[in-house]
Amino acid sequence: MVVTVDKIKVAYFPVPKAANTSMKHLLHSIKTGEGFTTIKDEATGAIRHIHKEYKTPKFSTINPDDYQKFFRIAIVRDPVDRVVSAWRNRVMHHKELEGENIAERMASLGLRKTPTLQEFVDRLSEYRNVSKSISIHTDPLTDFLGKDEKYYNLIFNISDSQQIEAFFSTLTGEQKKLPRKQMGGPPADRSELTGELIKKLEEIYGDDYRVFGKFLSNKTDIEKVIYLARKHKSSLRGFFGRLRFLLK
Repeated sequence: MVVTVDKIKVAYFPVPKAANTSMKHLLHSIKTGEGFTTIKDEATGAIRHIHKEYKTPKFSTINPDDYQKFFRIAIVRDPVDRVVSAWRNRVMHHKELEGENIAERMASLGLRKTPTLQEFVDRLSEYRNVSKSISIHTDPLTDFLGKDEKYYNLIFNISDSQQIEAFFSTLTGEQKKLPRKQMGGPPADRSELTGELIKKLEEIYGDDYRVFGKFLSNKTDIEKVIYLARKHKSSLRGFFGRLRFLLK
């Protein structure tokens, strides 16, 4: 299931490389009143990680009707920038292409463990095929959010940290900050890609641009965000009031 916070009736639909980790930490703090701490079980070696606690499901695996009573939000990011971020963080920082489990297949395809950004984009489909993590972190927005932007009550651009904070601060009545997570990796941006490589990515992620294009470059109106938060907060009073009445 997607990430839900029942006490504020908000459902967040996560997308990898679009403030996913940061949002899960924020929502966990709202849900529990405390920060999330990664814990390793010394007996089993199992690690309690934020992404194990809160999943990132594909839209095709959920029932959209289950969230009709929630205020549904999502964060989107330009697909080219998402791929660049995947290279920076997953390839260069976490070194996910250096695992022994894919070494032989990488070698057979002539794929380098530490490709340049240009090499990574040029052979993206091959890198996606050999690494499940790379595939997940570069899957289209529509895989996680579906193909109907009207399903969502509010869609943020990844640059909307101020707007996201304003939404949850207004809704909860407490000052909320969006933590900065998964920032590791060398500096890089789309300016390092040739026009041909950018065009290649734009074609691969054509559905993302078609469905969410108007949200990918424009900041969300903060006055609209605060208005929607206040409106939802008002509806919560009525919802929980009716619930208390029914439980009497």
